[in-house]
Amino acid sequence: MSYQQGKVMFDHLKKELDRLSVPQQVSVPIESDSDGYWDRECPSPECLFQFKILYEDWKNIVRDEEVFCPSCRHAAPAKSWFTTAQVEAARKYAFGTVVNRVNSAIRADADASKRRQSRSSILRITLEAKGGQDAILLPIAAAEPMRLRASCENCSCRYSYIGAAYFCPSCGENSASHTFFQTLSSIRTAAGLRGTLASSIGADEAEVVTQSLIEKGMLDAVTSFQRLCEQLYAQCTGKHPRRNAFQSLDAGSELWESAVGLSYEQMTDSASLARLRVFYQQRHLLAHQQGIVDADYIERSGDHRYVVGQRILVREREVLEFVEIIEALGSSLLERTKS
Repeated sequence: MSYQQGKVMFDHLKKELDRLSVPQQVSVPIESDSDGYWDRECPSPECLFQFKILYEDWKNIVRDEEVFCPSCRHAAPAKSWFTTAQVEAARKYAFGTVVNRVNSAIRADADASKRRQSRSSILRITLEAKGGQDAILLPIAAAEPMRLRASCENCSCRYSYIGAAYFCPSCGENSASHTFFQTLSSIRTAAGLRGTLASSIGADEAEVVTQSLIEKGMLDAVTSFQRLCEQLYAQCTGKHPRRNAFQSLDAGSELWESAVGLSYEQMTDSASLARLRVFYQQRHLLAHQQGIVDADYIERSGDHRYVVGQRILVREREVLEFVEIIEALGSSLLERTKS
């Protein structure tokens, strides 16, 4: 190979390497899971909530300008929602792509140098490429499907998640009915954790934690039912009820009788309504008096098991009964307020 031939080959290789050093676009294939859902992650450093969106809905429903976190409602453009694992895998994929392009350029120039040699030359110098193992490029695999799924009542976007989700990732809508049933499911789970906790933190600590979760469940059941009622009432009447009106059974019943012609007495049986009155008063004690019984509690609930000054005892079976009754009443309201 003459000096001139070597210089031409060197210049060609340098030009190829310079081309590869310029920022380039690398298309990285990302797979959906076996159910067709795409992995997403909240870009807020304080959240990083992971969830999935049906790939079809990500293309057809979700807007490029704004996506919402189902957990914290952080909003960001669609290009911001890649998961940490996807970003790392994409970085490796892009690096492997560049390595393969460099390897390909070197091999191509080595082959070209051989073709340029004259068979009649006394001295033959050729370039030979060795090593330079290519990277194996595979699509970015999806995480396993998530069990909990939801479909937005407002825009029909379908998404899945682990834990609790409160907002639609497509439109940001907060569904009180979704949150209502999700909360009741969480209360049921928490109420039955005594055995699991005892095996990990000890019997005494497990008793304290479980009792706290049970009492919190009483508070959360009323709050979630209140929010459900407020949203349904606004949809039915176009008006907003007075603040905390649905924390009172009597006030809530009157509002629904005015709005849809049915009171709580007509939506559930008398025995269930009587139990609800007790549970609502117990919730009031837990929220405002640390569970200490006063005369108002006895009068309003009709619960004569206690005397003034005692602390109420809420057991697992009672919070589960409360959840069952409030869920049935909430389901009845949803059915009767369908438009």
